[in-house]
Amino acid sequence: MKSEKDPLYTFANLPPNIETRLRTLLHVHSFSAGDSVFVQGAKAEAVYLVASGLVKVVRVTPEGYESVLCVRRAGDYFCPVPLLDRGAQLGTAVAISDVTLFSIERTAFNELCQESSELLAIVQGDCLGEVRRLLNRLETFAFRTIKERLAIALLREIRHQETYNSSSKEIHLTQKDLAGLVGASRERVSRILKEFERNGIVILKRGRIILLDFDYLKKLAKEV
Repeated sequence: MKSEKDPLYTFANLPPNIETRLRTLLHVHSFSAGDSVFVQGAKAEAVYLVASGLVKVVRVTPEGYESVLCVRRAGDYFCPVPLLDRGAQLGTAVAISDVTLFSIERTAFNELCQESSELLAIVQGDCLGEVRRLLNRLETFAFRTIKERLAIALLREIRHQETYNSSSKEIHLTQKDLAGLVGASRERVSRILKEFERNGIVILKRGRIILLDFDYLKKLAKEV
């Protein structure tokens, strides 16, 4: 079984020859916090895998409204839809912290997908997973209060960390990032988080949030 530190952690159970060829295609990149990895509307030139650090993908509307589409961390890779449909990047990827990424050039990756049904199945499954995630998010925006959406986002981010065997109960996101994830203003999210802190639900630190009362958050998120 691959370690979550393996750059190909996402592509588990590939035939050995395909895995070997993927490894020969990897290129390493380093970005500082605040750097852009790629920009919204640009042609997708490569698939990116996160080796360390945090990266957010932000989409900006023509009116200037900003929404955080997702946050990627070690073991993740970015939605491959633009690679498969040859469309533009859906958002701008910005390093939240110092990050190390691996990239695989688009043409080489697509050629390997054509050769390997196993690799193509993984990529197609991830694309469908993104569709489901975005539909769930749309439903949440339409029918949940901002406080409920914030609880859902906090729990989701912690569980994503746990997927990669992290024992930390800290979320390394700013209040602005959380606001983008839940579709609310930073000021509104800040007020709710301060209310949570007064009630012993969380502890607020600079650039991070420590979760304390998971039962309350689960109840607020209306989890069974």
